[in-house]
Formats: sequence, structure tokens, C-alpha cells
Amino acid sequence: CEVSPPTFSQVVFTDIPQSYPPSTNITCNYSLTAAFQPNPRDWVGIFKVGWSTTKDYHTFVWVEPCLDVVGEQTMTRHAFFKDYYLPKDEIEFYQFCYVDSTGQVRGASTPFCFKSPSEQSLESSPEDDLLVITTQVTNANHM
Repeated sequence: CEVSPPTFSQVVFTDIPQSYPPSTNITCNYSLTAAFQPNPRDWVGIFKVGWSTTKDYHTFVWVEPCLDVVGEQTMTRHAFFKDYYLPKDEIEFYQFCYVDSTGQVRGASTPFCFKSPSEQSLESSPEDDLLVITTQVTNANHM
């Protein structure tokens, strides 16, 4: 079995945030290198980090055909995922993977999770926690 590392980087995912809000449609952006020729049977899947085969996807979408451009340049493409099919788990991390028509992974994104914005703001704002603690201490003194 011969593994050629360059095939794994023929598709590069760009501008992937650390988290997406749950229950909303998401778009992922990716670029195809000039050497890579997409096929209408290629797909982009969302995989839980730690996946072992391309059958471990949570959901996937077929890539949109781009027959108008051939070689010579890097092409930026998009994959759209409807909220109904997205993972509901806010603990796990996921990543996008581009899988070609022969089942080979041609690119993978950095990990991301699904987290509601309110959870993010609570985690990133220690002042709120301090305020709650101070309020509880004040209430205890009045009793």
C-alpha cells in the first residue's frame, strides 16, 4: 500500500471557526489545488475527531460540480450543511473532510465544535462569575 502525502493536502479548508452555533445552517469554504481535478461524486463530510474510516461521517454533502475551470489555478468552493443534519452534541469536536469519488481523503479541516454563543460568552467572561460570587456573599451578610 503506497501512501503519497501530497494527496491529503490537495483540498485545503479555509476560515474554519473554533465553533459554530448549534441549530443553524453552516457553510464551509475550501480550496482545490490546481493539480486536483474534482469529480461530481466527491463529497465533504463532517466527522467526529478521531474517525478511522470514511464511513464514520456524521453527515455529508456532494460537492458542487465546477466544470468551467480546468487546472492552472486554485479554486475556492463552498459546502452548505443544513442545521437539521448537523450534530447536536456540544461536547465533541468535529472536522470537515473532503473525500473523492474513490473514497480517498483529499483534505481535512482544523477541529471545531457546536456551541451556543451564550455558553461562549459565559466561559470567556470571568467578570460575570465574580459578580455572582460577590452577590452571594452580600446576601449571606444580610441574613
